[in-house]
Amino acid sequence: MVERTSNQSLWTWIFQRISGLFLAFFLVTHLNVHHLFHDFNATGIINFDSVRENLSSSGLWKIYYFLFVPFIVFHALNGLWGIIADYRMPGNLSIIIKIIFWIIAAILIITAFFTLKNLF
Repeated sequence: MVERTSNQSLWTWIFQRISGLFLAFFLVTHLNVHHLFHDFNATGIINFDSVRENLSSSGLWKIYYFLFVPFIVFHALNGLWGIIADYRMPGNLSIIIKIIFWIIAAILIITAFFTLKNLF
């Protein structure tokens, strides 16, 4: 039996791949700047002040993290939804799970944006 797919599932499939490519770039950049090639304090531990100083050095970091967070949230929740959707949930369970995912996404993104806003 052939199943029909919606344009929405096509676009989420495409955006999942695109967000994965962006996340690879974002993650490598984040690791290089904040973990591998960062000027640590004398103890060799990353502290909040050094991270804040590093991030406030350029306005581009604010744009970088304002893009990084939504890509992470979308990629993670859409990937999880793809796994859950394979199980053919009964009735309105899929709608309830989608609503829960939207709420989780909104909370995560809003929290991250307020944190980033106060960080810079």
